[in-house]
Amino acid sequence: MAGALENASREMRYLDEDANESEFGYVFSVSGPVVIAEKMTGSAMLELVRVGHEALVGEVIRVEGDKATIQVYEETAGLTVGDPVLKSGKPLSVELGPGLSSNIFDGIQRPLKAIQEVSQSIYIPRGIETPALDKKLEWQFEPSGVKVGDHVAGGDVFGSVYENSLLRNHNIMLPPNARGTVTYIAPSGKYTVADVVLETEFEGVKSQHTMMQVWPVRLPRPVTEKLAADHPLLTGQRVLDALFPCVQGGTTAIPGAFGCGKTVISQSLSKYSNSDFIVYVGCFAKGTPVLMADGATRSIENVDIGDKVLGEDGLPREVVALPRGTETMYEVTETADQATASLALGGVAFTCNATHQLVVHTEQCVDILDETVDGVSQTTVSYFALDAATDAVSGRSIQMVNTHRRCFEHDEAAMSDAQAKASAFAATISKMPINWIVEARDVERMSDGVRAATTQRYAPVLVESPVLAGSLQKYGIDSSHASKVAYMLGVLATIGKVDSDRLSFAVNTTGQAIADRVARYVSQISASSDVDVRYDDAGSAHVSIEDDLAELLRNLLAEHGLDKMSQSAMAKLRIESFEVREHILAGLVDSAGSVDEAGTASAVIGVQNPVLRDGTVALARSLGIRASANMSGGKSVVCLAGSSALDAVLSRCALTCNAPAATEPVGKATRTSHAFSFTMRELPAADYYGITLANHSDHKFMLANLAVVHNCGERGNEMSEVLMDFPQLTTEVDGRQEPIMQRTTLVANTSNMPVAAREASIYTGITVSEYFRDQGKHVAMIADSTSRWAEALREISGRLAEMPADSGYPAYLGARLASFYERAGKVKCLGGPERFGSVSVVGAVSPPGGDFSDPVTSATLSIVQVFWGLDKKLAQRKHFPSVNWSLSYSKYMNALEPYYESADPEFVSLRTKCKEILQTEEDLSEIVQLVGKSALAETDKITLEVARIIKDDFLQQNGYSNYDRYCPFYKTTWMLRNLIGFYKHATHAVEATSGQITWAKIRDNMGDIIYRLSSMKFEDPADGEEALVERYTQLQREMEEQFRSLSD
Repeated sequence: MAGALENASREMRYLDEDANESEFGYVFSVSGPVVIAEKMTGSAMLELVRVGHEALVGEVIRVEGDKATIQVYEETAGLTVGDPVLKSGKPLSVELGPGLSSNIFDGIQRPLKAIQEVSQSIYIPRGIETPALDKKLEWQFEPSGVKVGDHVAGGDVFGSVYENSLLRNHNIMLPPNARGTVTYIAPSGKYTVADVVLETEFEGVKSQHTMMQVWPVRLPRPVTEKLAADHPLLTGQRVLDALFPCVQGGTTAIPGAFGCGKTVISQSLSKYSNSDFIVYVGCFAKGTPVLMADGATRSIENVDIGDKVLGEDGLPREVVALPRGTETMYEVTETADQATASLALGGVAFTCNATHQLVVHTEQCVDILDETVDGVSQTTVSYFALDAATDAVSGRSIQMVNTHRRCFEHDEAAMSDAQAKASAFAATISKMPINWIVEARDVERMSDGVRAATTQRYAPVLVESPVLAGSLQKYGIDSSHASKVAYMLGVLATIGKVDSDRLSFAVNTTGQAIADRVARYVSQISASSDVDVRYDDAGSAHVSIEDDLAELLRNLLAEHGLDKMSQSAMAKLRIESFEVREHILAGLVDSAGSVDEAGTASAVIGVQNPVLRDGTVALARSLGIRASANMSGGKSVVCLAGSSALDAVLSRCALTCNAPAATEPVGKATRTSHAFSFTMRELPAADYYGITLANHSDHKFMLANLAVVHNCGERGNEMSEVLMDFPQLTTEVDGRQEPIMQRTTLVANTSNMPVAAREASIYTGITVSEYFRDQGKHVAMIADSTSRWAEALREISGRLAEMPADSGYPAYLGARLASFYERAGKVKCLGGPERFGSVSVVGAVSPPGGDFSDPVTSATLSIVQVFWGLDKKLAQRKHFPSVNWSLSYSKYMNALEPYYESADPEFVSLRTKCKEILQTEEDLSEIVQLVGKSALAETDKITLEVARIIKDDFLQQNGYSNYDRYCPFYKTTWMLRNLIGFYKHATHAVEATSGQITWAKIRDNMGDIIYRLSSMKFEDPADGEEALVERYTQLQREMEEQFRSLSD
């Protein structure tokens, strides 16, 4: 702490520097954060003051005679009677303008990053004063809609700033209390928030305006009109969106005991809600080479924030954080044969930490087998399916592909019926491979069958960036000759001889076309270079290249690892243009390879140098060619599997024997990723180095060996987790992934700030929210948690000796809560052009022991319109979100009916029936406990089963899975439609046949449909709305058809 004070001393103001005696009062008494000052005549309620010689921030909360009671927002240790108190004459205010997003502030809007840079400490020095908005940072200001001579009033937009890719249009508005005639407006250009960009004149008084506004936190910002909310706040959580919806501009409370998931729901809201503004990391061993966006490789420990690595789609990914730590490590190595675990020459290998998430791919395997088990003859269908599970030791969520079995018993009369049912069921199982993610430490949990079918993959490098062209231009050679030089490099790499003054190679009679092509290329590239081609008596051609071109080729061979002294080969060439890469490979095939044209043409290249061998494998893989290396006859060879990508390479060859009869047109090759088998080996604990990416939904990037890898996560306590994780989270906007911090402002009270600072932070947050609302944005403010704010009120009230109410809280607790929540709402914004915005307030409440009769919870529920009550028992059963569907409610149902009617007319009736089923199931469960399930009517048994599916597979959601962490509204509606449709059809079948069709018969005959209903949540929204709707519609049709068959 002492170091922090010393480092920050330059930024700290002391009261005796610049103030008149009349502006001072003096400390009379100190009681924790409550200070009484005397000689404060003229002070106003809620005035900002500076207390003590260190200028601690405080606020006047009571005035009596010449004494003022002050709550201080910093630690008061060391204050003494007689210390000065400086009156400011201004209320506690915040700065509003460009730079708010992506920032983290404390409760009185001091930027934590700026404080850390000044103090070089994890602590906040007392009395430090740093500007909330960076006054040195320049923004590109674009005037709009206003010119000199125009009349303007509060709220009018007179310009805009591009803040980031999510906040592209940050409106610059006139402060609400300003008006006048424009006398000056700044031209388009770069300005700081302190520069004057607008001047107005009203009644002879001129005013200057910057891009920044200052507004008192306790004063609501004015609006033209408050409107009725009519659009849902979609959260991506089915239980909330379907059963208990909130609106944009609504108020919501999330009470729940510790561990019930309040923070997870809050983070889900921040990431997935349809708000415009909101108030995973890859870890490997040191030395792991990463493929950078410019084609270079760099050890992972040398990657810096702001660097760009390469994604598998060929686009760069920006690095936004660099986590470090120590953990058990695992060595991942490509194998040539999964059964023998023999290592693949030139294959993928890397070392990662235990929690690293491997991107894996399991081929579906559906088997139908007749067998006898315990004397029962049956036909069994076995297949793979992705399941969610919970680790019994750590309680963490795990996803794992397991082997599922479905058995059909043989009838005495005919075995064929069971076999037919088994075949029909097998036909419903998707044959698509299962793409999923597994932590390195969990690979050993796979069964042998799943492990054998599971692979990782390497991807082609789709980015094309000229490398050779730049080298040629340095030597005065036209860059259009890059592909010709590339072909010669491929030839020289295998059969070339490098001398000090020349390059040479020799080919036999079958390779004369190579010599002719090289001679022609040399004459076309450089007229000043000599090429000598001689033929001996045996018909072999001897080629010699001299002068400038020889020097260029010699340098390029060394630069790209194609000589015998290099440690790696062709690393930079993996991002060359496809044409150049294909010509290099063509040169290698012509000079040292052969082509097998049986079926699809494949190629084999003999390469003895291990470095060149591995580089050739990687270069071929970068083109989307399946490539591997092995030993043949005591020699190492590179094998290239036939494909259109290889055909494109062979079409570049000089030897006609290497060109396939039919090739893909140049530039039309299909380039795909390929799977590779792998083995895992546990290593001792070691340091790991990670990178966090901002611009990709699944956080995948490529290592230098072209393996596609994923990020892994780490946890901390709740607030530190938010501060660490939010910069890493992304959301999809217009088909691209963006960091949610670009639309987020965090207000966080640090651990060494006193309790009083919590009281101010909630007002700081709501004022920032109102500012963005006034721009026409839909803002969500998440207060986590209002219980801590209420505890701050209780402590301050106690020190003021106020009469306590229930549980010691002040009598005005309800009024304070109401004044906060009433600042939410949908509004018509002040000023022009016409725009509409909203502030939605979601307040987490932490009642002691989960007791909802707690005063804070009771007062909150009397104000808010939506109640998402979290259930401790559901949380203990790992049912998340743990929202109790019996206690929770929403008062916005009627307000949202027009929206639901236009989005999906069936939705309201589906939701009503769903809640009815859940309520009936709760009543029936009490009867089942008394008399057993067998005593129930058949329709009641259907209700119990459908309610179970709704609870386990609809209301429950895995926030850590790709397929279920966010559920769009159309997926929610279709899942509900099929579940309720099954319930109605099943109930009708029982009632229409007077009980001849029982629930047992429905279950036995429609087991596959029931399974598919339970599996609807596994459909990934990333596949697109059209694909998911088609699958759900197909399920609906098959369900209806099977019910018709059952009734017939």
